[in-house]
Amino acid sequence: MSGSVHASGRRKTPARRGFTLIELLTVVTIIGVLIALLLPAVQAVRESARRAECRNNLKQLGLALSSYHDTLGAYPPGFSLERPFMPGWAWGARLLGALDQSALYDSINVGVSFAAPANRTAVETRLAAFLCPSSGGRGPLSQGFIEQPIAGLERLTTAQYVASAGSVALKGGGGPAAGDGVFFLNSRVAVRDVADGTSTTLMVGERSRNVADATWVGVGDPNFILCTKTGWPVQTCASAMFMVLGRTGPASDVLLGAVPTGGTPNSPGGGADGFWSLHPGGCNFLYCDGSVRFIKATVSPHTFNALGTRAGGEAVGGDAL
Repeated sequence: MSGSVHASGRRKTPARRGFTLIELLTVVTIIGVLIALLLPAVQAVRESARRAECRNNLKQLGLALSSYHDTLGAYPPGFSLERPFMPGWAWGARLLGALDQSALYDSINVGVSFAAPANRTAVETRLAAFLCPSSGGRGPLSQGFIEQPIAGLERLTTAQYVASAGSVALKGGGGPAAGDGVFFLNSRVAVRDVADGTSTTLMVGERSRNVADATWVGVGDPNFILCTKTGWPVQTCASAMFMVLGRTGPASDVLLGAVPTGGTPNSPGGGADGFWSLHPGGCNFLYCDGSVRFIKATVSPHTFNALGTRAGGEAVGGDAL
């Protein structure tokens, strides 16, 4: 007979051997190594999905801008100041109807300020179409490192897309605010005005919240200022119009003028008026022809400037990006 039997007649159960401490540590180490190997791949897949969603948002904005142009014969103004001390509703606010937000658009009272109770619902509404999932951050709008924020503006909802004002350093209400791009103060640019070609002229690009905030709502007063965030390497402030606009030129500063840095996407020297994203290596941009393309951070400043202008006469080849 196989096995052993006690005198009572019951079969004796063999003793079971457990894992040793060394074996357990070995298994834990192997699992840790596998996780370390897989984590970058998982993160890459997630970022790919976020980047695709960001591109889709820009595509939707492109369709809305095209619809607005077809209806009114020109793109919306970057922001408008039709009456003194009235809020300058921005290009994003004018697209609400084409973004299936007609009710929100109808709720806006253009005759009173952003801070008025009548506009509270509109100015505080977060819209997915203006949010890049890679940017992150759900807190209120911040004007940067300045100690005294302007009352009322911190209530404006945030966005991560700004319209291209071109390459020149725009100033606030005390100076010229006309850009050489597609959008600027009271602009009314049409496709016929884009002499450089719609496939080589930028319309909208990204700005992540780690550099400076943006909004789709508008600009209360371009003489207000927007600054880079606390901890950002370059501490500069630009006109508040750059809450809705971006420039392809070097960063500007309201006190120092032009800053000789930050002239390309994702530049570590970028200012509050530039383009920046948390996508590795560059930013997504919407072009006037409706296409969305990724511009690398390694693009030359000259080429990036040329893409920002609507009629600069520069030749930009596809191999330059």
